[in-house]
Parts: sequence; structure tokens; C-alpha cells
Amino acid sequence: MKIIATTSLSDYMDDDFNAFLADSGLQYIPRQNRSLPLLQDEYQVEGIVVWYKGGPVLFIGEQKFFFHPNMAKNRISLYRKSGVIDPLIVACGIKPGDLFLDCTLGLGADSIVAAYFSEGGRVTGVESSPIMAAIVKWGMKLYQHESPWLINAVHQIEVVNCDHYTYLSTLDDKSYDIVYFDPMFRKPLLKSQALAPLRVLANHDPITEESLQQACRVARKRVLIKEQISSGEFERLGIKKIVGSNNNKINFGIIDCTE
Repeated sequence: MKIIATTSLSDYMDDDFNAFLADSGLQYIPRQNRSLPLLQDEYQVEGIVVWYKGGPVLFIGEQKFFFHPNMAKNRISLYRKSGVIDPLIVACGIKPGDLFLDCTLGLGADSIVAAYFSEGGRVTGVESSPIMAAIVKWGMKLYQHESPWLINAVHQIEVVNCDHYTYLSTLDDKSYDIVYFDPMFRKPLLKSQALAPLRVLANHDPITEESLQQACRVARKRVLIKEQISSGEFERLGIKKIVGSNNNKINFGIIDCTE
């Protein structure tokens, strides 16, 4: 997908934008008061990243992709208000100070939740799509909110652009406590307008047995896979311990690395 970067109509530029351009490798095109459709047609591109004070926004036709906490804020708020612990945290058994590796970052909602509950641990999010990694990385860097607990969780995440098998292969044995996979569902449960661009940009490849073997080597405590119970992925990968219920279409497959 060919993508260029430009500014908003205000021609706002700063040091962060220059750093984003160097990090992403995107070609910068001066806006010069031109509309996005005009730029798209003139430069024959499929997408345009527009830089704003709050971070980059990728426009693909009528759709746009940018970092936002998604449901992470609601999930953490539920715990803060009612003491309800998120199902992901129950499944992975994360403790303060734990190191959490998210091999399929996406928008990072699960990583944000893990960062909040790890309380000073380290969260690394691996994303194979270069443009998604750049948008989320810089969106997280520049994210601001009235709640310090949310800002701290978001800013705790290190974003890495890499294929997760390649990244796992570079890590030492037992270098993370928890390794987590949340692959893109082949059949989406909900038709979400906000997630539509994510499905266009995301890697849809299933988890390989080789990646799972590397994850088990890297994890000290657990490897988790989030999947639809009807997908057949747990059976294909030989995962027998499944946390969830028949009433919930999404379950967690767990490999205990301490056994």
C-alpha cells in the first residue's frame, strides 16, 4: 500500500513530526491547502497520514485509522469502580512487575490493560504492519488524558515493528513472564466502523506452530492465545487448557510454561 504523509490544513509541523517521518520512512508532501482527495489523486496513493498535535491519522478513502485506547479505558475503569478484574488478567495471572509481550499489538487495548495491572512491569507490543506500528507508536507517545492512570499505562508500552516470529527468535530464553497472541479473527464478531481500517491493514496470517514454540521458549509463566472458540485454532495448535465459557464466543487458550 502506497502512503504519503502531510500536515493538517494549518500546516502544523514540529520536532515530533520530523521524528515520525524518520521513523516511518514515509514521504512528506507539503499540504499547500490541498484537499486529501486531490493529494491522493495527484500522487496516486492509497492512503495519506495527516499529522495533528495529538498524533498521526491515516486516511484511507472514507476511513481513518489512529490510536485511541478503544475499550481499554472502560475495562480498567470497571476494575477501578467495581473491582471486576478483566478476563485477560485472570487468564494470564499477571502480577506487579511482570514483563508482558503482546505479539499482535493492533490498537494496543490488551497491552494497555496489561500495563495497568503489571504496575511498573514492562509491556512490549509487536506489530508486523509498518504503518500500523508507526501510527500506534506515535499516537501512544503523544496521547494525553485527564486520568493519570490511563496515561501512565499507555506510555508504559514499547512498540516494535517486526514479524512476531522473527522478534521472538531474537529473545533469550525465559525473558518475558507472559507471551500473548490475539490474531485477527477471520470472522469478525461485530461490524465496527472504528475497527474497519484495522482489518484492512492488519496481518491476517494464523499463528504458526513455530511461533508458538518460540513463545514457549521465551515465556517464564504462560503463553496465551485469544480466539473464537469455534475457530478450530486451539485444536490445530494442540492447546488443551481453555479458559472461558460456552456462552462467551471468545476464549483464552493457555500453555503453562512452569510445568
